[in-house]
Amino acid sequence: MNQAIANIIRGHIEDLDFVDKIAGLVAAITFDVKSGDEIVQKTFPIACCVDTDECISGAYEDLLPSSKYNTLIYFEDGGISFDRYESKWGYYTSTLRLVCWINVAKILGDECNIETTCSHSAHLIAEIIRALPLFAENHPPFDQVYSEVMSQEVRSNSIFSAYSYDEKHTQYLMYPYDYFALNIETKFAVCLKGTTNYDPTCD
Repeated sequence: MNQAIANIIRGHIEDLDFVDKIAGLVAAITFDVKSGDEIVQKTFPIACCVDTDECISGAYEDLLPSSKYNTLIYFEDGGISFDRYESKWGYYTSTLRLVCWINVAKILGDECNIETTCSHSAHLIAEIIRALPLFAENHPPFDQVYSEVMSQEVRSNSIFSAYSYDEKHTQYLMYPYDYFALNIETKFAVCLKGTTNYDPTCD
C-alpha cells in the first residue's frame, strides 16, 4: 500500500518548478560492483518499479546525487499501521520518509552568490509542504487520504546512512549542494465492504 501512497504524494509535488527527478517508493538493494580492480558490495536506493535487468544495466545510479539534477526526490518505506475498524471501514496510517537532494546553486542561479544564501533550503522545504493537499482526498481504493509532515531532518548524516556513497557521490553532499528529509504520516481509510469509492452506505 505504501507504494500507492507514495505515488499519491508524488503527484502533488512533481510539478513544482524546481523538481526534475522524482521517484516513488524505493528499496535499499545491495550487490557487487566493480571498484577499480576490486569487486565490492554497495547498497543503493532503487525505485521499486525498476526490474532486475534495468538495475544491472546501471539504473542503480539513477537516484544518486549528481550535478546533472536540480532536485532528486524519492520515498523510503516506514510501514503501515492499522489504527481501527469502524462501521466496515478500516483506518490506517502510512509512514514515509521523503528524501530530497538539491543543487541549490543550479536552482537559484545568480542569486546564489554567498554561502549563507546558497545553502539555505528552507523555502524549498516550505514549497513541498505547501504542495501537500490541504483537505482529505479520495484516491480509490483509498478514501479520506490526508498527509502531514511530522518532522524534518536537514543536512543530517542519517539521511543517506543506509547507502554506500563513494567519493564520486559524497562530493555532492557538500556546499553548494543541500539535502533534507521529511517524515510524513498519511491517514487513509479502506472500505472493507468491497467498494472502490467512498460510499456513505458503507457506514
